[in-house]
Amino acid sequence: MDKKTKNIFFDIEMLRRRLIRPYFIELGLTVGQGQPRILKELREHGIMNQKELADACLMDVTTMSRTLDRMEKDGLLKRENNPASRRSWNVSLTDCGSQKADEVIRIFNIIDNVIYNGFSEEEVRTLSVMAGKVEKNLWEAIKNEEQK
Repeated sequence: MDKKTKNIFFDIEMLRRRLIRPYFIELGLTVGQGQPRILKELREHGIMNQKELADACLMDVTTMSRTLDRMEKDGLLKRENNPASRRSWNVSLTDCGSQKADEVIRIFNIIDNVIYNGFSEEEVRTLSVMAGKVEKNLWEAIKNEEQK
């Protein structure tokens, strides 16, 4: 595999972030801390515990906790004791957080339209399958490392 192919996923992600960043800054979100992704996941899946949310956002629990502290302070979400576990919190959106989450999802959809502009439905499906294989390989490698 040539160097260009090896770096293409990174380059795409950096360009996507560069394009999307101003939209989220305009919404008052801290992009580097994963706030848009957290809002999106909570809006799409409802109440989640912190571990589930961290897993869904591919964030470590410590970073997630700090980010949730800030988002709670900003009135975007609330945390309540999880009745199933005394050491766990359930996280949900406030009304303000729900409104911001709707805007985040709208922005993600705009960016998706930019990314897939000029692609046929078949090309989008093929790309999705190939990227899914890469993701699966990475998850398997992570699991193998964690078992060591």
